[in-house]
Amino acid sequence: MSRRVPAGRLSAWREQAVQRMTRSREATLRFLAGLPEQELLRPRTQGRWSVKDVLAHVAAWEGEAVRRFALIARGRGDRILFYDADPRAVDRFNARAVAAARSMTLGGVLRRLARVRHRLIERLRRLPAPSLRDPAHRYPVTAWVPEFAWTHERQHLRRLRGWWKGRRAGKTARSGGGRRSHRATTAGPGEPNRGPREP
Repeated sequence: MSRRVPAGRLSAWREQAVQRMTRSREATLRFLAGLPEQELLRPRTQGRWSVKDVLAHVAAWEGEAVRRFALIARGRGDRILFYDADPRAVDRFNARAVAAARSMTLGGVLRRLARVRHRLIERLRRLPAPSLRDPAHRYPVTAWVPEFAWTHERQHLRRLRGWWKGRRAGKTARSGGGRRSHRATTAGPGEPNRGPREP
């Protein structure tokens, strides 16, 4: 997964990254706008999670990226915690993130999602271009940011679309518009992603 970006291309890579983040978030928000609020809040439609839980999970990992950027800006990129060595740490991170957001309203989670994304883009743009491929870090920014900032979100969006397509097909079947069973068409896509993969 390592992304080796030539030094002369780092500024262009950063702008492309911002564009990908923007497109990814626009696609997510368009999809969410087409769902009734009760479906976003319905428990256990995404494995153990609701759609709202998934959004809180995405925001939490983007918040982790913001914290990493803050360390890099202070010259402490060596203190970044990478999760590839301990998958259980990813599970604990996910559990804490979802639990912390359970008391929040859907609007609150959406506002957090927007706020964290804004900070992510702002911090990325502030970093000096050479720091994006600094060999002093265990992994360069160009290697892990895609997973935190747009690939992860797209993976969840694909799962959400699959779940919603199945749920709508199930409703059609129950109203006489199809032959597929309730159980087969309303099953969720399985457990949510553990979190962004490290390079």
